[in-house]
Amino acid sequence: MADSSSSNWADMAASLLGKLSGGVELSCAFDQMELQVPNPQNPNAPAATWKLNGSLRIRTRGDQPAAPQLPPSPAEAGA
Repeated sequence: MADSSSSNWADMAASLLGKLSGGVELSCAFDQMELQVPNPQNPNAPAATWKLNGSLRIRTRGDQPAAPQLPPSPAEAGA
């Protein structure tokens, strides 16, 4: 069941892409990941299963400088 903080994928994607500017690259790798995607036109229908196995790369280019980088997460920092 989706909660309100993650239910609007379009807003989340727009926010992420708005932060990626000036030659930034975002790479994600998936290994047998499954998403249960609800059907907004028919909430009573069973959710679709999307299977992801591979990589997704988003690159931006433009004249704007890149957004400031966030510090590494504890997992990335080895904590």
